[in-house]
Amino acid sequence: MRSNRRCLLRGLGLAAIGAASVATKSSFSQGVTAGGKPRGIAMTVGLNRLDPDHYPGAPPLRGCINDSLAIFELSRLQKFACYKPLLNEKATAASVIEGIRNAARELKACDLFLIQYSGHGGQIPDRNGDEEDGLDETWCLYDRMLIDDELGRLWTEFADGVRILMISDSCHSGSVARGRGFIEAVKASGAVARGTDDRQAILNDLKDEAASFRYLPEDVLQKTYQKHKNIYDKIADDLGESARDDEGIRASILLLSGCQDNQLSADLSKNGLFTARLLETWNNGHFKGNYRSFHSHIVSRMPATQTPNFYPIGVPDLKFWQQKPFTI
Repeated sequence: MRSNRRCLLRGLGLAAIGAASVATKSSFSQGVTAGGKPRGIAMTVGLNRLDPDHYPGAPPLRGCINDSLAIFELSRLQKFACYKPLLNEKATAASVIEGIRNAARELKACDLFLIQYSGHGGQIPDRNGDEEDGLDETWCLYDRMLIDDELGRLWTEFADGVRILMISDSCHSGSVARGRGFIEAVKASGAVARGTDDRQAILNDLKDEAASFRYLPEDVLQKTYQKHKNIYDKIADDLGESARDDEGIRASILLLSGCQDNQLSADLSKNGLFTARLLETWNNGHFKGNYRSFHSHIVSRMPATQTPNFYPIGVPDLKFWQQKPFTI
């Protein structure tokens, strides 16, 4: 990818979530056009389990729903208009795409869209030649995988000057915002793509914490792809050459991901490791730095084999990067 081109839920019950959130089809009355101030929309997606018919043998996760509810509450406290969290079977490809498109229709220049995902990450064969490793990264939504190239095309629907903050706590997530694979930047750490060395090193670093990882095992991934190959190949072929780079993206997108493309994200009993460290760094809003220092502080709390990424795409916006995180 060419990077230089143009909520903590404690004591908040389901009723409170409904009161604090809106359906993805709702329209917002406050905002730049109505009140003269930028507005923010937040969308959170978390899956501890997947449709067993689509993903035969996919292992469950533990901390993904907690991640999404925590970012939902953080967003609510930051005065975002929050879509109702999309959790497990509600987190279908159609519902996520619909939410993104509704936000694109609502938001104008200077507005902020926050989209968060916690769940399995996957990789499938790249069909348009934009990945150096020959693999597209995916979000494993309940009923099918959402390909990074699909996200790239969705960003083109946002208006000039919109800011988009992506938080992705999944494996192989370093450049999931777009199609081009992130250059391997962590070889010195000893990380091995999809290797047992990588997983064991994180386990050793975490010591007492029982950790698993947010990736689809190779056999599950292959079964899933082969079983639904016609679906995924058609999506990729329909996108075609249009998904090869950042052309057409007018928004400024910043991805904060749980790891690099060739790494795995640890799933703990309460949260994902990346999300847990993000929340610790945020410290209930007491963090005083900008996005760059926010990322650096999170990285400093992580094991060497899981390196969160700071990955801007679309139109460069230095003012965006220099803001305090989650500032509308």
